[in-house]
Amino acid sequence: MRACIILGVICVHVLSGFNVKTPTDSGLNIASGILIMTFHFTREAFMFITGLVLFYTYYDRSFSVLSFWRKRLLLIAIPYVAWTTIYILFEGTYLTKFQWTRSYLIHEFTGGLLTANQFFMYFLLVSMQLYVLFPLMVRFMRRFERFHVWIFAVSFAVEIAIMIWNQASLQFVNIYQLPAWLGDLVRYRDRIIFTYEFWFIAGALMAIHYTKIKAWALSHARMVVVVLCGAWLALFGFYFLNRFAFALVGQRVLDTLQPIMVPYSLVVALVLWLLGLKWQNVSKEPNMHAVSKVIRFFGGVSFGIFLIHPIALHFVDKLSQLVHGPLAVHFAFVPLWIALTYVLSGGAAYCIGKIPYLGYIVGEKANWPRVQKSHPVSNVV
Repeated sequence: MRACIILGVICVHVLSGFNVKTPTDSGLNIASGILIMTFHFTREAFMFITGLVLFYTYYDRSFSVLSFWRKRLLLIAIPYVAWTTIYILFEGTYLTKFQWTRSYLIHEFTGGLLTANQFFMYFLLVSMQLYVLFPLMVRFMRRFERFHVWIFAVSFAVEIAIMIWNQASLQFVNIYQLPAWLGDLVRYRDRIIFTYEFWFIAGALMAIHYTKIKAWALSHARMVVVVLCGAWLALFGFYFLNRFAFALVGQRVLDTLQPIMVPYSLVVALVLWLLGLKWQNVSKEPNMHAVSKVIRFFGGVSFGIFLIHPIALHFVDKLSQLVHGPLAVHFAFVPLWIALTYVLSGGAAYCIGKIPYLGYIVGEKANWPRVQKSHPVSNVV
């Protein structure tokens, strides 16, 4: 699933770079907008998987809260600090307003850590919030195990309400007319865990009831796919509704924080999971060995790809500027730019992950190889 989801992330960002270059209401603007919305399930899907993996690992066994925090927060905090620094320094190579002064760098670094405003670091900040709250979530789920269906339903309804509130009100709020603390909450609402509460709860419940859900999903796979098709058509309809009925433009019409994305992203995540289950059997066939190896590779470096791809995108965008021709020609090159960004980021993540200690910044525990001490001859004799 991770290999597919991180590919979807890159699709969104490459398509977004093309979309801003197209005239408003042009055919290419609408087409690229629909494609962006189609792949915009990735944020929610990543959070769903995070909740699923955590609860699948820890729910049925006892664990030390302090040990959990030390292990999990360290693995995410190191990349968070490292890539905040890397991104700031990288921006200094091309931003004209960038200042190489101590005060400016400290301001940018402090702001980056507090608000996750460097590229797509919001996910790491939200993950750290999840790790802090995770022990409480486990206790809550265990205590109210008889009410898991109700917890799912209420969480889903709350998520829909949050998305409606965001789309109908929050995105139009003038934050400069609010108290500073409230303005910051509105501005950075996309990096607060409660904005995504449903996805972590849904992942948790799936992990807890994994066997039952797996049996049901496999026996209703066709129905799930049909629901996905219906959800995509609904997404298509909401896109035009937002754009031409509600007159939303730019990022507002493409925002992932809108009501339709909740059911759509959930169904897409389930379909990807089902495909993963099917692939487990298919991948064992001899003629699928090479494909399976590629998928495992990109799945294994997906976290590194997520962190590195903003830099790869920068250089791929420079390369795309060498292509001359109408926008239709540039649109035809989009799949190539997606593939190039994916492969370059994956290769870089793999190489960094193999470097002792430096590998921690891409989520890999790479240490110096241990050297076995030679035994004295007298001991051997």
